[in-house]
Amino acid sequence: MATATLDRPRTLVSGRVDGWLVGWFAVAVWVVLRVAEQRNIAVRGLSGPFYWFALTASAMHFGISYHLAYADARNTVRSRPLALLIAPAFLIVILATTTAVALASGSDSRNGLTSALITSVYLLTMWHYIKQAYGIARLGATYAKISLTVNEVRVLRYGVYPLWLMSVARILTRGHSFSFARYRVGAEIFAPWVFDVTRVVALASALPLAVVFIQVARRNGGRPPSVMLAPYVAAFLWLGIPVGYASFGILIGVFHAMQYLTCAHRAEIAVARAQHSEVNLTRWLEVFAGAACGGLLLTTWGPQALNRAFASGGGPLVFSATLFVFLNLHHYMVDAVIWRSKGDLVRAMVA
Repeated sequence: MATATLDRPRTLVSGRVDGWLVGWFAVAVWVVLRVAEQRNIAVRGLSGPFYWFALTASAMHFGISYHLAYADARNTVRSRPLALLIAPAFLIVILATTTAVALASGSDSRNGLTSALITSVYLLTMWHYIKQAYGIARLGATYAKISLTVNEVRVLRYGVYPLWLMSVARILTRGHSFSFARYRVGAEIFAPWVFDVTRVVALASALPLAVVFIQVARRNGGRPPSVMLAPYVAAFLWLGIPVGYASFGILIGVFHAMQYLTCAHRAEIAVARAQHSEVNLTRWLEVFAGAACGGLLLTTWGPQALNRAFASGGGPLVFSATLFVFLNLHHYMVDAVIWRSKGDLVRAMVA
C-alpha cells in the first residue's frame, strides 16, 4: 500500500488541515456558539452520534498516549521508571484501597478523599491543556523553519499560565463547585473577586503573545503558521471567554483530543521509522482503532459495567470516579515523559 499520503515530513497530518485540527475548528465552533448565545438561540447539548464521537475521540487520545509510552516498554520504563512504573503502581494501590473500603462499607466513607482526588485532576487539566498548546506551537515553528529568540520562547511558554491560574481560581472559588460521578468537585476557598481578577490577568496576558506573533510574522515576511497560532487563539477564547453551553466541558475535551491525535499521527510515523517498519494506512488504522477501543473500555464501558455490578444505585459512581482519577493522573505522568522537548520521540518527529 502506498505510503506517500501519510508521509509529509513538515506537517502533522497535512498542511491543509493541520491548523484546523489544532485550533481553527475549535475557534469556529466557539464563534457559532457565541453568536447563538448573543441572539438567545438555544443550542442542544451533545447527544447521539455527536456524543459518541466526543467520547471516542477522548478515549482514543488516552489509548494512543499509552501506545506511545509503552510500545517499547523495556526501554521506556527503564529510562523513566518513576513516572511510568513506580508512581502509577502507587496510585493504583491508593485508589484500590479507597474503592475496597467504599464497597465494604456500603457507601463511600472516603468521599472526601475521592472528591479531593477528582478535584486534583481538574486542577491539572488546564495545565495539561495549555502545555499542549505551547508544545504544538513549538512544533509548528520548527516545521516552518522559524527561529525563535529566547524571550519569544519564554513568552510563548509562560504567557498561557494565567489561563491555568484562572481555571484554578474558578474551581476553588465559592459558588463555582460542581459534581462528577456524584462526587463534589472544587473547594470554596477564595472569594468570587479572586476569579474576576485572575480572569482579567489571563486576558491581559494575550497582549505579549500577540506581540510575539507579530514579530514572527514580520521577521518571516508573512503571517505566523496556523499550527503556531491556532492553539493559542482557541485556548484564549474557550478558557478566557467561555460560552454558556451545556456540553462546554465535553467540547474542551474533544478539542484537546483532536490536537493530541494530530500530533500523535506524526509521532506514530516517527516510531515506525525508528523501528524500520512500513508506514501505511493499515498500520495507522490498527494503532488508532486499537487506541479507541482500549480507551472506551477504560473510560466508559468498563466503569459502567463495574458500577452496575458492585456500586449502589443511589450512591456515588465509585468505579467511574476511580478510573477517571487514575487515567487522567497517569496520562499526565506519561505525557510529561514522552513529549519532552529533548526526548527521543519529539526529536524523531522533527528530524
